[in-house]
Amino acid sequence: MAHGGLDMAEEKKQEEIEEVEEQKETGKKKGKSKMILFGLVIALIGGIGAGYYFFGSKLVHKYFAKKQAVSEQQEGTEQQEGTEQQEGTEDKEPKEQKKKEAIGPMLSLEPFVFNMSGNQSKYAKVTLGLEFRDDKIMEEAKKMTPVIRDKILSIFGAKAPEALMDVNQRKTIKGEIQSSLKAVFKDAEDLRAVYITDIIIQ
Repeated sequence: MAHGGLDMAEEKKQEEIEEVEEQKETGKKKGKSKMILFGLVIALIGGIGAGYYFFGSKLVHKYFAKKQAVSEQQEGTEQQEGTEQQEGTEDKEPKEQKKKEAIGPMLSLEPFVFNMSGNQSKYAKVTLGLEFRDDKIMEEAKKMTPVIRDKILSIFGAKAPEALMDVNQRKTIKGEIQSSLKAVFKDAEDLRAVYITDIIIQ
C-alpha cells in the first residue's frame, strides 16, 4: 500500500515537472513571437526611413525646384517686360530727337520791298527764311545772296496783291521760289524749304 502511494507521489511530481516544462516551452514560444513582432516593427520603421531617404528627399527637392523654376520664370517675365518697356522708351527718344533735328540751318534774308504788279501805288514788304541741308551749304548761300535776292524779286514783282494775301497762293509762290533757287546750288536737295515769315502790303 505504501509502495502504491509512493508511485502516485512520483507520478504527480512528474506531472508537475512536465507542466512546468510545458509552461516554460509556452513562454519561450511567446517570447519568440514577441521578438519576431518587434523585429518586424523595427524592419517596417527602417523601411519607411530608407524609403524617405531615397525617395522622399527627391520628391521634396523636385517640389522646391519646380516652385523655384516658376518663381524664376515669373521674375524673368517681369524683367523682360521691364526691359521691353525701357527699350520702347529708348526707341521713342531717338525718333523724337530726329524730329527735333529734322529742321536744317536757317538763313533769314533782309526784307524784300517792291511795287505790286498791276497796282504801282501799292507796295509790299516780305521777309523770307531759307532752310538748307547743312551749315556748309548755308555759308555758300550767303556768298550768293545777290543772285538769290534777284531771283526772288523777279517772282514777287510779277504777283498781284491778292496773290500774297491768299494763303493757298502763298504756298504756290514758295514753291516757285524754291524751284528757281535750286538752280543756284549744285544739288537740288541743298535748299530744303522756303518760309515766308512776314508780309506787309500798303
